[in-house]
Amino acid sequence: MQKTKTIRILVTLLIILVAGLGLFIFLFNNGLSGIRINPGYKEGQIKVACVGDSVTYGHSVSSWKKNNYPALLGSMMGEEHHVCNFGVSGSTVQDSGDQPYTATGAYTQSLDYDADVLVFMMGSNDSKPENWQGEEKFIEAYNKLLDSYLQKDKAPAVYLCTVPTANFPEGVTEGLTNYDIQPQYVEAVADIVREIAKERNLPLIEINNLTENRRDLFGKDNVHPNNDGAKAIAQEVFENIR
Repeated sequence: MQKTKTIRILVTLLIILVAGLGLFIFLFNNGLSGIRINPGYKEGQIKVACVGDSVTYGHSVSSWKKNNYPALLGSMMGEEHHVCNFGVSGSTVQDSGDQPYTATGAYTQSLDYDADVLVFMMGSNDSKPENWQGEEKFIEAYNKLLDSYLQKDKAPAVYLCTVPTANFPEGVTEGLTNYDIQPQYVEAVADIVREIAKERNLPLIEINNLTENRRDLFGKDNVHPNNDGAKAIAQEVFENIR
């Protein structure tokens, strides 16, 4: 009797273990785990830091490890470059946001990385009703975050990216889209990034224009680029910084 009970417990534990492993594999392969895996650095490589939110991280991208945009960019740029993904899903530019990027480990790691090149694309999550505090607040926070990289002893070459468009579900033309993103403020963020790039004389990569009216580049949630979208972003960044 005791032996039978022990076997049942072991079988139950095995089922739980297999189910948990299966869930982890699903989450990881679809960019939902939050785990970052970057390639090992080789002496002499040019360091490229991709800093951003879930678009940079690769949320909902299938076969995530090889298909998130920084990974694709690394393949395009070749062995001379070391491209790292420092994207954090849900993160905000503003410290007052619900998930400030500066409070994440990825932020600290991206500073310690001492990048030669910084590709910066962030601001979509700041458009949420609970985060948006107006253009002036966002501009101040954006410049402050940017300065934390530029004020290092070894300042990287910086490329600012406008954020991708956010699409309403079919038949909807106003209000919120998925994840409480407000498309009108996403466009405001894109305009602000354009202006900051102009004022600070920094190269601009137009991801917003690239994704405009291109629903085919987005997944079912209308906000996150799909595999084709991640590839298009990687190609656009590559063509601008190579």
